[in-house]
Amino acid sequence: MTEIIPNGSSPGYVRNDIKTLVNQKSLQWIFVGGKGGVGKTTVSSSIATMLAETRESVLLLSTDPAHSLSDAFGQKFSFEPRLVNGFKNLYAMELDTSQILEGLEGLKETHSFLHTVPDLMKMLPGLDEALSFVELMQSVHSRRFSVIVFDTAPTGHTLKFLKLPELLDKMADTFMKMEGMLGGLMKVVSSLSTAKVSQTEMFDRIKVIRAMINRTHDQMRDPTLTTFVCVCIPEFLSVYETERLIQDLARGDIDCSYIIVNQVLKHIDLGHMVESSWEKLTDEQKEEMEPFFRKVREHESTHNSRVGIQRKYIQDIKDLYEEDFNIVAIPQHKQEVRGKDALIEFGKMLMQPSPLPTYTPTDE
Repeated sequence: MTEIIPNGSSPGYVRNDIKTLVNQKSLQWIFVGGKGGVGKTTVSSSIATMLAETRESVLLLSTDPAHSLSDAFGQKFSFEPRLVNGFKNLYAMELDTSQILEGLEGLKETHSFLHTVPDLMKMLPGLDEALSFVELMQSVHSRRFSVIVFDTAPTGHTLKFLKLPELLDKMADTFMKMEGMLGGLMKVVSSLSTAKVSQTEMFDRIKVIRAMINRTHDQMRDPTLTTFVCVCIPEFLSVYETERLIQDLARGDIDCSYIIVNQVLKHIDLGHMVESSWEKLTDEQKEEMEPFFRKVREHESTHNSRVGIQRKYIQDIKDLYEEDFNIVAIPQHKQEVRGKDALIEFGKMLMQPSPLPTYTPTDE
């Protein structure tokens, strides 16, 4: 593994829970992300339930195409914020960033106008997604929630999502330079466009968009306003993706001080129980029950082998991040965490000190 770029908080700030995150009243945007299947939605939903106890209004917003919020709460959510059942101040919404453009008429017209110049669109790949990002940020800004928790898509999509402000800024700069060079061409195209957007109007809109890009940039890079929570499980691919994510966040000057290590297995020792039960059996019963007891010990051995593998990756996480990050270990649950009560209980676990277990060679 590569050496990480310094990120996160000073060692004096580090603890093994999310109390500081929940109690930091200045935070407005909390992004939760990681590899697919590690429990991002459970963590983001649980964090939102804890914030709802201390904040005036909380929005839980999913940008993950899988849209698991509805499953997590057992309630259907859509493009518009909807009050979560059982709460007075927690709202949730699920959206597809590829469809956000439909929500803002001004951007739709500019988008349509730009598509009348195919060569220009080829010069600016990713424009559709970039404009969608603008609409998303404009929308959440206008709703005046105390804090917004983003349940993001898997790591690759999240990194692309977080880099969109920079892409937009480059696009806007390109447009501004074109304003004088392409004036005549733009007038001709504008007269043929069904978007009914004049050259002046389009560039005025781009200037407005650029101003919002700058505000978004500033907010995302301000650790008192924005932070990122990484969720992983103690397996190679997840730990690798977490390192990649933290590196990219650091390069983008986006604060990341929390790592949730989910689905941690506990070592089990059934030896005493098995021996005690075995001694109470008659010879005939022992002969009959021997295959069962053998299976029990085999399952114990298999489970503890997995624990040993997990502990090695947990040690990697500790070696890489323990000095600078708040790392919270959450044990593997027997059942899915679904519904208000289960999510609140999970949130309470996140609020309790939960240090990572220590790896020793005997764990293997």
